[in-house]
Amino acid sequence: MEPVLSAVPQPVPARLHHEAGRIMADWADIAGTDPGLPFFDDRIAGAGPVWRAELPLTGDAPAPAALILHTGRCGSTLVSRSLSLLPRCHVVSEPQALNDVLSVDGVWPFLPAATKVEALRRVAGALARIAHPDQDRFILKLSSWNALHLPLLDQAFPGVPKLFVYRRPDEILVSLQDRPAGWMRRAAHRMQAGLFLRGTPSQVADTPLAFAAQVLGRILAGVVRDVERQGAGDWLLVPYEALPQALTTQILPWLGLIPTAEEADRLAHAAGRHAKDPTGRQKFEPDGTRKRAAVTADLAALARDLADAHHDRLEHLRLQAGQA
Repeated sequence: MEPVLSAVPQPVPARLHHEAGRIMADWADIAGTDPGLPFFDDRIAGAGPVWRAELPLTGDAPAPAALILHTGRCGSTLVSRSLSLLPRCHVVSEPQALNDVLSVDGVWPFLPAATKVEALRRVAGALARIAHPDQDRFILKLSSWNALHLPLLDQAFPGVPKLFVYRRPDEILVSLQDRPAGWMRRAAHRMQAGLFLRGTPSQVADTPLAFAAQVLGRILAGVVRDVERQGAGDWLLVPYEALPQALTTQILPWLGLIPTAEEADRLAHAAGRHAKDPTGRQKFEPDGTRKRAAVTADLAALARDLADAHHDRLEHLRLQAGQA
């Protein structure tokens, strides 16, 4: 199915700034860009010139119907792209403006939590406003490291259900060793890395991969704490191994969506494509076996020391909640 391109202006915040006590945005009009691209920034890259203006109050913009959080390298992009194929879903994937609020760059890490909560709500409100009238499920997929800020996200979006997609830590570390994530560059700057971990510079590991294992462990531990505090009813926990079947057996029912036969065919087709390929032509090849075979003793030790216990606890909570 060809994507439906909007001819109506769709101004969205591309980047966020805090200037003289005001929350300002660099705006871009993404009308005419492909809503099926893997990431929201892919659409902004295809937009026209940007302009700077204040980010308005949330007003009557709807809150997200769900947040998608994840460990990275775990199938979350398959989930978000598949949901974007459904006419009722307005999916925004990893917007940079939200990353700006939670980043360790500029003034943002030093601003009061209340200011950041307000900024997160305003960004989400602006992104919600570009939904078509028939899109009644606004789904916000966050960047993996955003899960380090769960308390702030809970303040900004109270009561919003959360989907967490995750994978065995050793397999994720193999992927990060092959293709390092952009946030791993923080490891070279201990002060920034300490802020990123929400800790101190002295707690930062010595190598980028060890730092990645630390981040992964903190993400998993934070989700475990939140699930234990709020109850599994506020979360849907989906391991990589459950995909793509979990799209139709768990995720759509959780969102209250029943696909038509045509929509089910679209989802089945999407499951066979590589989710991060913008063209949709590259075939998806499951890589769990290959990644497990590539786990070295050093990677296994990092996973065991920094992340495995939290992953195992999360698996226990998932099974205990009957989310098989």
